[in-house]
Amino acid sequence: MQEISVKGIIVSSSPQGEYGKRLVIISDKLGKITAFAGGAAKVSSGITGSARPVTCASFILGKGRSAYNIHGISVIDSFDDLGRDFDKSVYAAYVLEAGEYFSAEGMAEEDSKKLLNLMFVTLRALRSGAPEAELIRRIYGLRLLVLQGEYTTAPADSDDPEVIRLWQYCIGAPLNRLYDKDIFGIPGADEFCRSADRFFTKTVGHRFRSLSVIAQTI
Repeated sequence: MQEISVKGIIVSSSPQGEYGKRLVIISDKLGKITAFAGGAAKVSSGITGSARPVTCASFILGKGRSAYNIHGISVIDSFDDLGRDFDKSVYAAYVLEAGEYFSAEGMAEEDSKKLLNLMFVTLRALRSGAPEAELIRRIYGLRLLVLQGEYTTAPADSDDPEVIRLWQYCIGAPLNRLYDKDIFGIPGADEFCRSADRFFTKTVGHRFRSLSVIAQTI
């Protein structure tokens, strides 16, 4: 059987049969895929701790009739620390939910890689910048729209130079600088968040469950 190696982030995991798991993965080559990990729920399984949401890993896959079968997992970053902190975990859930919403099976490889990389650097930013999680999630949402080609070069509802500067930085910065520490705590961040919220809601028009949880915790 031909195998393929991909990198990806697990966005959901559910039981499959007695010991298996059904995983939804955002991958770098295939877009959103469904993959089955047989025996993953067994205590003796070598992949029990690797088949959990938020885990970023390399996967060895075999093509089944309607989905992929996982033949091996090598963890890149489990992001366990996000799961142990409730506040961080709800924002991580939003990263996964929104990433899945904007992904699709059979996405172009270039688009898949951009989405996966954006999700990865955002999870890393939440790890180190939880006090700024509200700003991080607005930047993430705006950058998701950039990937879709549905963005403006400046906010439509603000002429504040600091807000415009932050907006333009967020849509154009390289990923390795997107959450640079210098952007946190700057004047205009609160207004930027409000503008980004309005723009995201108007453009997307989808209700994310994780945002309802976030609204109850802040």
